[in-house]
Amino acid sequence: MRTRLPAGVDGWGYSLRGMMSMVVGFGVLIGLLHAYLQSTVVKRLTAANSAAAAKKRTKKKKEPMSVGESFSFLANSTYIRCLATLVVAYGISINLVEVTWKSKLKAQYPECVVGRRLCVRHFQAAEH
Repeated sequence: MRTRLPAGVDGWGYSLRGMMSMVVGFGVLIGLLHAYLQSTVVKRLTAANSAAAAKKRTKKKKEPMSVGESFSFLANSTYIRCLATLVVAYGISINLVEVTWKSKLKAQYPECVVGRRLCVRHFQAAEH
């Protein structure tokens, strides 16, 4: 397409203008489609759902749990126990790996490890 342009016409600008026109055109199309769906389909669905929900149930008032009841609820939940086990195991494994890695690093480069900063010159020398 750009090969058929006359001399002196910026082909990249021509292509960019075409692409941006498509982006704006599709953006307007998406906006119009969204407005149509909001005005017709969503109104019908929300009206139907609200009527069905009003028929189906009335809301019960829940009593707040005490601290002991909360802990017993959490202890009886398999999902919460699995999540707690996962978090604790992750924390332990990260700490073990980090401590081991740092001790090996200190043994290999005793003069370069200062707090959280690491001497980079040894690694740069090994790459070259």
